[in-house]
Amino acid sequence: MRATSLPHNAQSAHEKETRCTPGGAAWIWNCVQVFGSLHKRKVDDSAAPMEPPRQRTIVACTNCWKPPAPGDKLKYCGRCETESYCSPHCAKEGWAEHKLVCEGMRKARKSGLAQFEAQGGRKQDFNQRTRDITTRFDKLPGFTNEIMLLAWTHRGDSPFIHAFVTNQGDDWHGTTTECLLSKRTWQTSLDGSGVRVEMMPGSFWDEDPRFPNIYSENLRGQLRERYGRSTFCPNKQYVRMVSMQDSEGRPARVTTTNYFDDKVVRGAEIVEALTTATKAEDLVDAFAWFETVYSSSDAHDMLQDIRHRAKLLSGCTAQQGSVPVPSRALNNEVACRIFDALDLAFDVCLIGLRGAGHLNGRQGVIHGLDHKNYERWKAQLDDGTYVSVKAINFERIRLGDYKRIFKP
Repeated sequence: MRATSLPHNAQSAHEKETRCTPGGAAWIWNCVQVFGSLHKRKVDDSAAPMEPPRQRTIVACTNCWKPPAPGDKLKYCGRCETESYCSPHCAKEGWAEHKLVCEGMRKARKSGLAQFEAQGGRKQDFNQRTRDITTRFDKLPGFTNEIMLLAWTHRGDSPFIHAFVTNQGDDWHGTTTECLLSKRTWQTSLDGSGVRVEMMPGSFWDEDPRFPNIYSENLRGQLRERYGRSTFCPNKQYVRMVSMQDSEGRPARVTTTNYFDDKVVRGAEIVEALTTATKAEDLVDAFAWFETVYSSSDAHDMLQDIRHRAKLLSGCTAQQGSVPVPSRALNNEVACRIFDALDLAFDVCLIGLRGAGHLNGRQGVIHGLDHKNYERWKAQLDDGTYVSVKAINFERIRLGDYKRIFKP
């Protein structure tokens, strides 16, 4: 399919294929503005506001795996002060399994607290420090979704996910303490580009003799206890650890058991379906996903915009309340919007370009609609350059596991 060219005799073929031009139709430009603002607005389940998928982290009681009631907080075990429960009943019910590792967790916390105090920290600030570190990671756009989908993809392998701040090369392997950097490093990596994520299957953390040398035998025991609980369900929960230095430069790590968010998992599944085939039911599922994730007004705007885009791309007219006929270009656009909502990278390969045929086969990441040209999307290629292409001229590719996107 030939890309739009500009009527200028001095343009090269590449410029004709990739240069941006202002949109001419007012209603189409309005669609672009609507989409540009939608992903910045909060979403909800119904009338009550909720966090968007990109920021949603679910923690729950160690025993019943339910989050605390609104206005309530989880209570720590009185012995180890590490595991948390929603009620005395759950603490008592979960003791039969927790007692196997409670002492080890108590000693680990005692050691960590002693180190914290020796470095100038106050005892009453120890637990808050843990919460602060978790919050820092969870505020990174796309971080929790990347971690969650990594765990979901490998849920059959009892995955242990570790995220830490480092400026070392990708082939560097060292201990957790060696990975931890200063407060300044974190502050200069607000987009999360300095955060590395690793997945260790159960065959490594449970059996490999190198694991205790990198982490500790105590952590191995904690992981065995978490995954061995009768209440643990690999299709509902996953275990992760985050490591960094706190605001005073003290090394710290936090291990938690978290819930999968059905909206995030379902969003990724819909994107896989949309970019694999052009089935009507996949587009129907996508429309239902937007209606579930966004507020009713935002969902209405988003879906109406998609209907307008369908008319622009293929001439398909869909009435309000209906789902347009799927096409490869429309499916690509809808899939891009889902990943944009989740702050995940939409990796693509350019195809079908004519005037800029030398770009065919180049890989890159989509960075949203090109607001200077209503027909196109901005793609950052693997060499860092940006091009503007139509949705028909790229196809999604899988480059390993899902990754959060670093937006300029």
